[in-house]
Amino acid sequence: MTRRPDPIASPQARRQAHQRALLEALAQRDALRVERLLGQWVHRHGHPALAALLLELQQVDPQGMAWWQGHAAQPEPALEPSPAPEQLRQPEPQPEPQHPERQPPVAQPNPELARLRSWLPDRVERRRAA
Repeated sequence: MTRRPDPIASPQARRQAHQRALLEALAQRDALRVERLLGQWVHRHGHPALAALLLELQQVDPQGMAWWQGHAAQPEPALEPSPAPEQLRQPEPQPEPQHPERQPPVAQPNPELARLRSWLPDRVERRRAA
């Protein structure tokens, strides 16, 4: 007997699974996962739904949300400032090596091209026709 494929989860079930995943990430204090899941939430449901979700998470897990709000309020580690443009060293231009054996190719006469061009009217004939 063949097995039927699993039914597709309803939007409500997906939403609840997303909320459970967020609660698990908060319980584990996994900042990267919480940030990723919140970004997915905003992408799928929009910014207005984020405020409602945060209030709901606050009611379910106040300690986890307190941790997250404290973690999110911490400034990112500062990057080292880039040096001023005057401090940047400009590389000295390197002269291109001269290769006397490399010369640009010289156009060789093509007898076939000359034969085909003989069929074209020359400038004098074009002036007479105009």
